[in-house]
Amino acid sequence: MARYALVIGITEYQSSQMSRLPKAASDAEILAQVLEQYGGFEVKRLPARWNAEKNCFEISGNKTVTAAEVGQELRTLLLDRATKNEALIYFAGHGFTFCDTLGQQKGVLATSDCQVEMAGKEVIDYKYGISLASLNDLIQQSDLSSLVMLLDCCHSGYFLESQLVQQTLGAFSTQRDYYLMAACRTFETAKSLKGEPNSYFTGAVLKGLASANAGRNRRVSGDLLFDYISGELKSFVQEPIRMGWGRSITLVTYPQSEMPATEISFDRQNPYLGLSAFEAKQEKYFCGREEAVRMLITHLTNSRFIPVIGYSGSGKSSLIKAGLLPELSRDRIPGSSHWPVESFTPGKHPLGKLVDILARYRDQNQLFVIFIDQFEEVFTLCEDESERGSFIRLIAEEMNDSERKSRMIIALRGDFLIRCADYSDVLNLINHIPPRTYIVKSLGMEELPDAIEKPAQLHGVNFERGLVSQIAQDVAGQPGALPLLQYALKELWRVCIEKPEFPEPLLTRKGYEDIGGVQGALENRANVIYQSLSEADRLFVRQLFMELVQLGEGSEVTRRRVDWDRLRAIADSAEQLDRVIGLLAGAQQRLIIVDENTVEVAHEALLCRWKLVSNWIEEDLENIRICRRLEIACREWEETYGKSDEALLTGARLAEVEEWERRVLPNLTGDEREFLVKSVGRRDREIQDEIKILEREIQLTDEKYRAQKQRTRLAIVSGILLTFTLGLGLLTNVVVGQKREQEVSKVGILIGKAQQLLESNLQLDALIASVEALNEMKKQGRENPKELQKIQSVIFNVQERNQLKAHPGGVYGVSFSPDGTMIASGGVDKKIIIWNQVGKMLFSPSEGHKETIWSVRFSPNSQFVASASIDDTIKIWSKKGELIQILKGHKGNVYDVSFSKNSDRIYSSSRDGNIIIWDVKTGRSLETFKNPNSLNKSEYDILGLDLEPLKNHVVVYTGNKDYELTLWDLKNKSNKGIKTIGKTQSLIMSVRFNKNGNMIISCDNKGNIKIWDITGKLIGLINSHKDITLYAEFSYDSKYIASASLDKTIKIWNVDEVLNIWKNSQRGVAQPLTILAGHTSTVNRVSFNPLNSQSIASASSDGTVIIWEIPRKGMELDKRYKLDELLTKSCNFLSTYSNICQNLK
Repeated sequence: MARYALVIGITEYQSSQMSRLPKAASDAEILAQVLEQYGGFEVKRLPARWNAEKNCFEISGNKTVTAAEVGQELRTLLLDRATKNEALIYFAGHGFTFCDTLGQQKGVLATSDCQVEMAGKEVIDYKYGISLASLNDLIQQSDLSSLVMLLDCCHSGYFLESQLVQQTLGAFSTQRDYYLMAACRTFETAKSLKGEPNSYFTGAVLKGLASANAGRNRRVSGDLLFDYISGELKSFVQEPIRMGWGRSITLVTYPQSEMPATEISFDRQNPYLGLSAFEAKQEKYFCGREEAVRMLITHLTNSRFIPVIGYSGSGKSSLIKAGLLPELSRDRIPGSSHWPVESFTPGKHPLGKLVDILARYRDQNQLFVIFIDQFEEVFTLCEDESERGSFIRLIAEEMNDSERKSRMIIALRGDFLIRCADYSDVLNLINHIPPRTYIVKSLGMEELPDAIEKPAQLHGVNFERGLVSQIAQDVAGQPGALPLLQYALKELWRVCIEKPEFPEPLLTRKGYEDIGGVQGALENRANVIYQSLSEADRLFVRQLFMELVQLGEGSEVTRRRVDWDRLRAIADSAEQLDRVIGLLAGAQQRLIIVDENTVEVAHEALLCRWKLVSNWIEEDLENIRICRRLEIACREWEETYGKSDEALLTGARLAEVEEWERRVLPNLTGDEREFLVKSVGRRDREIQDEIKILEREIQLTDEKYRAQKQRTRLAIVSGILLTFTLGLGLLTNVVVGQKREQEVSKVGILIGKAQQLLESNLQLDALIASVEALNEMKKQGRENPKELQKIQSVIFNVQERNQLKAHPGGVYGVSFSPDGTMIASGGVDKKIIIWNQVGKMLFSPSEGHKETIWSVRFSPNSQFVASASIDDTIKIWSKKGELIQILKGHKGNVYDVSFSKNSDRIYSSSRDGNIIIWDVKTGRSLETFKNPNSLNKSEYDILGLDLEPLKNHVVVYTGNKDYELTLWDLKNKSNKGIKTIGKTQSLIMSVRFNKNGNMIISCDNKGNIKIWDITGKLIGLINSHKDITLYAEFSYDSKYIASASLDKTIKIWNVDEVLNIWKNSQRGVAQPLTILAGHTSTVNRVSFNPLNSQSIASASSDGTVIIWEIPRKGMELDKRYKLDELLTKSCNFLSTYSNICQNLK
């Protein structure tokens, strides 16, 4: 495709009103040469002269050019020569604005013959020039592949207002791939700098088109050029305007040979950490803090104790971990590379950690560094005041002893300095003279560009011109914004570098706009967090954000700080408040900023750009306003008027608040509740006083009649009372005696019922009967120690926590999710059900299989559930119960499935003797493996399969014809990769690895459980059940084994005991830790909760899933509990199963 350019540079003007522009011609000529040499443009110059020495045309600085000549060349270019091709127009000369007879402003490009008529400093008429309106009409008539127009036309007091240009040259808003760049900002004139060879604008254009500004592909696009011009002109208080849309047009291309020899190779790996903190291993990406690190080195050279103090999210920990400590390893202080570094966070028990460190180095005569990160945990997590005081005193003793070899650095949130004031030891260290405290400041505009840009440069990636400045301005001066900046940059990298199949090594403004900038990335993250919450916590989050909003007079919305007491009032519980605030303000989120006294939104953009919150605000506007008015009135009542009744709410204000309180049922603070109650009480008293006055008036009207009536009423009542009193004593004695006998008998019956139910393995019923007995005793107001001991024995022997009526006909598969929050089950009814960890059904049962589901299993990332069925298929479900894939390929019942560690592959075993590997995303089968031993047999059931959880290259499976346990290295495609590690006389029913992949457990139809190491050596034996053991599984910490059997029980075994007995005597273990009995039919599967090895889910042919709690050692049976304590514990046990406790209150 051909490229044509018209380059106009007008130096000479005939009118005395127009000054000579000496640089216009030279600017235009330089640009023309660049376009010819590197842009491939065929250039037409105006005004032109022939240079005999160079044998070419060039733009003349001494010649004039008329409006007719310019107009003709524009028509030729736009309507003829460049049709269907690419065109560029450059104009350097005067431009001006005038008003026509109707008062409408018009824009004009002045040619050499242009004459203007002035009225003061304003142009009121002209002759000979190029009207922008006419030029726009001509452009709209054109049919070009692309058009770029550069206007450098605002000089020496004449200028084109940007708004006028944008309104007049409308073609650049309607024609695709048509771009305009003009030299001025509103009410600013383009200038030439004395001593410089070019005007501001053209100088920026030429620099922007230079090879130094070319991208990795050695091209300069229109977008890249404009970004460069914008950055250059900002220093001259000018901002060019830009119009146009469509593709990014390449203006010049430089040969690859001009690339710097030392250019860094393109690395697509993301160098930004998102919301994670920097560690020493990421030091090369920790940029912009060089001055801070230098100051810390100086402090540490002169002092043994350095407090580093700053906002939450200011980068304290990163400054030390990725800034200071790596520098010490490079001997920035002589000998510091040999100093060991001990780092820890205080946690609940900081004293023991510090004592252990100091003890290790006490006799070594060696310099060492202690870094205590998040020092504020001493006040927030350490609940023991005595331990806190001892910890701080030990720090002071260590630092004040000049003979000690330690140096100490602490990172402390600034809002906790006030807490340090209560401990003189640490306060004296912080206030030491000369000062040794370092205050971490927010990154300034000088430092932010390095923090933003350098990590990308280390991977051979650049930012579009001006984008770094834009991002820096978006976060500059915002406390706690650094994690948000890192998250936005990580998202920007994902969009520009990781997502495209063939990316350019460039982070673009478009990408930044796509993620919504820093605030947009934050909104995306906020939505993910909100969706992860429970319904109750979501409701609290809404209330929380409405508290953090301040409304202006109109539609203005700003953030506000709210104290903790107010948030405690609106939360359902202290636990909910701590949980939700901890999540929103945690290092992974930073959606809100907290200090010791207040909570606030991290950035106001969250209130207006997070659609969820902005919708809440719109819906609750009036409620928020009433709530704020109540707060203000309450504060004035308390602080200004000392809770005087005269400052209580009255009249319409009280009626408004009272109606709002009835309608919304808000959680008010104690002071607000008192204020409202007293206001209502005062009003009611005033009403009562008025009623009393009215009654008194009525009473005085007919006092005689009223007195007579009162005497009659009194006589009647006195007679009734006398009659009732005469028989009251005898009646009371009889009733009380009978009642006590009945109450004692009722309690005894309930206790006996609870004991009988427990013996019958009806554990939840036994627990309910125990609660009923305790409740009856509480009603009677007595505590009988013997009765309480019997009830306590029942309560602490109940292991069943919930019984889920899951699948009619039987449950064959059950699986806890690895994150411990969900349980999946499947069975005869062909449905998949997903429950929460305590047994609440999260979604309606999902139907999908045509036959019984034999096995279910969660993926390691807890996002998917795989179900295996005897309908020959595997189905993949989302954690919300939505069907994602159907895997078809087996020619027989599918018995077992196992995910790869990355959750992207599924391995399945079947009656057809095959193991198939599937792609989770596409549902395609990737490979099929068949045991060579099965090739000559018509049937070779593979009943059990598991994938080694760490390396993912070994599969364990069983064959029902040979009773073999086999390891298969899938990386070894030959038969040498197959190894039989166990051959038994009985059918193997299941196999499972432990979490670490170093042990395998198998069970068989004789009731035996065997433990093998990865080499195939038998290392443990359990003689478990009298009947067939259908399944056995390790707990996630490998401390326990749970086995499921035909005998309707689950047995729990101690792994260390089993291994030790086999190692010492080659004997099996027959006595389990405990037996869980409660199912009424075969137990088919069990699954440990990964987060709590005491919690187990079991699946049975009786159609239920039971959640159990394995009793801990001691079980607290020796301790004697009071009635209220037992009632609380038993109700806690029942809380996930029934609301009986609420009904009994």
